[in-house]
Amino acid sequence: MKKHIQPIVIIFFISIFIVSPIILNKTPVLGVDGYFHYGRIYEAALQIKHLNFSTLNLYSFQQSGRVVNALYSPFLTYLLGVLLLISGSWLKFQIVLNILVLFTAGLITYFISRKIGFSKNISIGLGTIYLSTNAIASFLIVSGWRSIGLAFLPLIILPMIDMLNSNFKLKNSLVLALAVSLQVQGHLLSAAFAIPVLISAFVVGFIQTHKKWLMIKYLVIAIFTSIILCLNTILPYLQLSTHNILVPPTSIDVTNSIFNPFDVLSTNGISLLGNHISVSENILAILSMLGIAIIIMFWKRISILSRILIISGLAYFVLGSNLMPWPIIQLNLPEIRNFLQFSFRFTLVGEIFVLIGTLLAMKELVNSTDFNFNKLLEFIVITMSVISVISLVTSVSNNVISNYRQTTSIAQSAAINPKDLRLKPMNGHPVNTTTDLRAAWSNRDLSQLINTVDRTTPDYLPITKFNNKEDYYGLYTEHVLEKHSLFNKDVRSHGILHISWIQNKAHQIEVPAFIYKNTIAHLNGKKINAITISKTPIGTININGVKGKNSLTLQYKTSHIFNLMVIVSDLSWLILIGYFIFMNTLVRSDKEISKSIPQ
Repeated sequence: MKKHIQPIVIIFFISIFIVSPIILNKTPVLGVDGYFHYGRIYEAALQIKHLNFSTLNLYSFQQSGRVVNALYSPFLTYLLGVLLLISGSWLKFQIVLNILVLFTAGLITYFISRKIGFSKNISIGLGTIYLSTNAIASFLIVSGWRSIGLAFLPLIILPMIDMLNSNFKLKNSLVLALAVSLQVQGHLLSAAFAIPVLISAFVVGFIQTHKKWLMIKYLVIAIFTSIILCLNTILPYLQLSTHNILVPPTSIDVTNSIFNPFDVLSTNGISLLGNHISVSENILAILSMLGIAIIIMFWKRISILSRILIISGLAYFVLGSNLMPWPIIQLNLPEIRNFLQFSFRFTLVGEIFVLIGTLLAMKELVNSTDFNFNKLLEFIVITMSVISVISLVTSVSNNVISNYRQTTSIAQSAAINPKDLRLKPMNGHPVNTTTDLRAAWSNRDLSQLINTVDRTTPDYLPITKFNNKEDYYGLYTEHVLEKHSLFNKDVRSHGILHISWIQNKAHQIEVPAFIYKNTIAHLNGKKINAITISKTPIGTININGVKGKNSLTLQYKTSHIFNLMVIVSDLSWLILIGYFIFMNTLVRSDKEISKSIPQ
């Protein structure tokens, strides 16, 4: 471990340096996702502080009886709740958390790089590049939760090495389970994207190995262990989704967040994040081109691991880019607007595979004895040609996608200053966007186009019925944000949320609170039916209040078996971590003993 102290210190200070503007100016950065995730962490911290645990969010989200924390990395959120309590302030918490995310990503990448065979300096460099990519560094800008999961993503490479090398021991099975489970705990969608890479390595390893039954046993142990580790995340979601009609995540036009990860000169990154966060995105774009050329020219000279990593990374880049016909895909599968939302999620998963895979292949080629200048020149030319073709195709695709959007103005499409543009009605309808003008492009009357344009843009609430045309953001503002302050709310022991109010006369009243199937609700001491109760389109409840003081209590009840399985899952993490610490200590002790024995 002593030989790794210097790299650890270097990566740690690099992480601090990146966060130093926040430290020196004492000014936090809170992006588009900040308040949402910070509200969850606050909830966890308060539940820990008061030892009052509940599936309901008792202290946050307008104290409306919502379930939020249980659906978003609950185990990790409670750990961060502890960190918040220790930090003592949001600014300190943000500084520490940002450093931890950067440091974790850089350090894991360093150790994986060393495992593969890179030198110490190159490994430090790879760790630094990865922690500065959009996949990780975007956490500092928009507080994107996916960065926490992606910080652990390089661990996926370890079980890939084991599969390809027929290394099927208990410890290696647990490493596979740990790598997958950390992804699930961090970001479920990113985990779903990363698993196919493991499948490809398993298939190749299974074909090659003579220990097929041992490999199956290795996989079964890993799957079983991973399921246990992930029960604390999976069970709450399954319970809520199978017994309630839930509002899905926000519907977002996938085509609005497409960028080109292959464009080596671009400074226009993910639209949600603005420009590229660092030049590492351009480095990855260059490496992706090199990876393509290496695959084409030197397939047999590079290792299977390099091939899988490069192809996987490139596949994710293509999936996340405008090379995919996202407008058509979205039209035929509108559900991706709610659950994928941003195509660049694919690209972010692929970044570590492009980074490690391409440089590993280059290392293998440089070590080849018959690598000569002519081959190098061919390699450069092919790389340049690949860049040229892909850049042109993606540029064309960018323009097609832009013109496909209903919000793209004609001025934007033509790159013309609006004041130098005059638009006339077409067929009695005003023309402002490219959609309005689309018919003119297909019209046999060629004059129509010329004459028209003259040259001179709330998740998982329990509802009765989902309507994809409903504005749930507007409804939440109207029914919760504008009303919740009219009610008195306090938290009581055993996870009970108490809501009270006074009425001048008996009448039906809308309470800005939500009731799930497992929510036990009492109105003025009498139990009310959570299933038959009247709800607004957003899910808030209508109840019959009496004259004078009214009280409503909400408590989420789960079965003893459910609670036991979640506890077992949480304890399994402690057991697994203890196992790895014990095994590493044992290995170091054996090495020290062997060194002390005279040869």
